[in-house]
Amino acid sequence: MNPFTYDQLPARIVFGAGKLAEVGAEVERLGAQRVMLISDQATSMSAEKIRGQLQGRLALGWDEVAQHVPVDLAERARTAATEARIDAVVCIGGGSSTGLAKAMALSHEVPILAVPTTYAGSEQTTIYGLTGGRHKQTGKNPVVLPRTVIYDPELTVGLPPNVTGPSAFNALAHSVEALYAPGNNPVTSALALEGVRAIHRSLPRVMAAPDDIDARGTLLFGAYLSGIALGTTSTGLHHKLCHVLGGRFNLVHADAHSVILPHAIAFNAPALPAEMARLAEALGVPGGDPAAALWDLAVASKVPTRLADLTGHDGLLKRDDLPGAAHAAAEEITVNPRPLTEADLLGLLERAYEGERP
Repeated sequence: MNPFTYDQLPARIVFGAGKLAEVGAEVERLGAQRVMLISDQATSMSAEKIRGQLQGRLALGWDEVAQHVPVDLAERARTAATEARIDAVVCIGGGSSTGLAKAMALSHEVPILAVPTTYAGSEQTTIYGLTGGRHKQTGKNPVVLPRTVIYDPELTVGLPPNVTGPSAFNALAHSVEALYAPGNNPVTSALALEGVRAIHRSLPRVMAAPDDIDARGTLLFGAYLSGIALGTTSTGLHHKLCHVLGGRFNLVHADAHSVILPHAIAFNAPALPAEMARLAEALGVPGGDPAAALWDLAVASKVPTRLADLTGHDGLLKRDDLPGAAHAAAEEITVNPRPLTEADLLGLLERAYEGERP
């Protein structure tokens, strides 16, 4: 085996059905006394349960969140956090809630306890993002990594299929790209491949039977592994494209993932024969085409497969929007297994726009 270096990120993981009931104990374990609770509209009932557990430790409740974390929203929340003299953040919800919590940790250097209710995976990374002027700025800082994460599959049961499927593809993209992203090593690849297997075998079950707690648990476990894989490697072509599309057009982040992933993998596959062979096996098509298998899984899961169907700031994304996106992405993508040009990126986006099977 080749030598490698692996920086394992420190976090406490509490996983299991009904574990929402342990938020209060975990906050106490952190020693927090003045907690900011961030939640979204979809998690209001669960947030009330957390309020009951926090009791006197709750210093500030915040239920305004938005995807891609707009800078003005983050600043308003930071001002309120300063006034409340918070010493910790508990966030419950999807990637938008976690993203806002990270903005608080970045400015106030307080620990985060995250309770994810989707499969976004950002609770396992040091990556943060803030959006202003139709540009999403991302960065890495250890302070934004949640100190504790509580995974309760019961909290994902209410997710509608049009959120579940794309969110799972968001997680899948983390594992897929971690197989070749800078910083990958045998440990991260093992985690990523198991994440792919878990998502691949559970997503169809969840889409067919949304109340299947066992399948939801396996899907959440796959998302957890995928988050670790991304958090200890880095982002590449696929994620950079999705960030450009999200920041530039305000597309739903998870929807962009399900559309772009098969095409990004199809582009890079010729430069990654060994990695693609392992990915194909994890996707249940040994010796087959992993890009096509990802597209087939997207179709079977009824998630978006065409950029033309996605809605942004100005309605449906237009073909005329693609050259600007390709230019912006070309300026951000500096490392890729296969050399690529702005023209390559435009071709990839055009194929994704039409929803062609790779």
